[in-house]
Amino acid sequence: MIRRWRGGLPLAAALTVALVAGCAQVASPPPPTVTRPQPAPPGAPEARRPAPPIKSSKPLPIPERPLAVKTECSYRDDVGTEGRLVLDVQASRVQRFWSQVDMGSKGRCSFDLSTFRQTTFTPSPTLVAGACTVRMWEQGDQVTVSYQNCASQCSPGAHEYLWPTLVSRKTGTCR
Repeated sequence: MIRRWRGGLPLAAALTVALVAGCAQVASPPPPTVTRPQPAPPGAPEARRPAPPIKSSKPLPIPERPLAVKTECSYRDDVGTEGRLVLDVQASRVQRFWSQVDMGSKGRCSFDLSTFRQTTFTPSPTLVAGACTVRMWEQGDQVTVSYQNCASQCSPGAHEYLWPTLVSRKTGTCR
C-alpha cells in the first residue's frame, strides 16, 4: 500500500502545482495611455482651423438681385430630346426669348417672346401667355428656365414631357 501511494505522489504533486498555477494572476499589459493636447500657454497666438463647409441637400436660395444672362445654345440629351434656346435678360427685363424643344415622337414645344408679356421682374422674371407661365431664376452657377401649364405652346400631349432648360452662367451652354 505504501508503494501505491508513493507512485501516486508525483501525480498528486503535479495536480497541486497545476491548481495553484491556475489561480495565479497573469500579468496583463498596462492600459493604453491617452495623450491629450496641452492647452497653449497664455499669451501665445492661437492657431485655428477653418470650420468645414456646411453641406446641405436643400437647394440654394434665389438671390435678390436682378437677373442678367445672355445665351444662344442648343442641346441633346440621352433620351433624344433636342432643344434650342435664345435668351437675353438684362436687369431682370427679358429682351429676347425664343425656345424650341423637340421630344421626338412625343411632340414639340415652341416659345417666342412676342406671344408673352412679362409680369414679374425681380427676383425671377416671369413671362405669361394665357395659362402658360415661363419663369427664370438663377441658382448657383446656373439659370433655370421653367415652363408651366404650356399645353397651348406644344403639340398635343408634348407638354407632359417638357422639362426645364438649364443654362450655365460660366459657359453659356444649356441642357
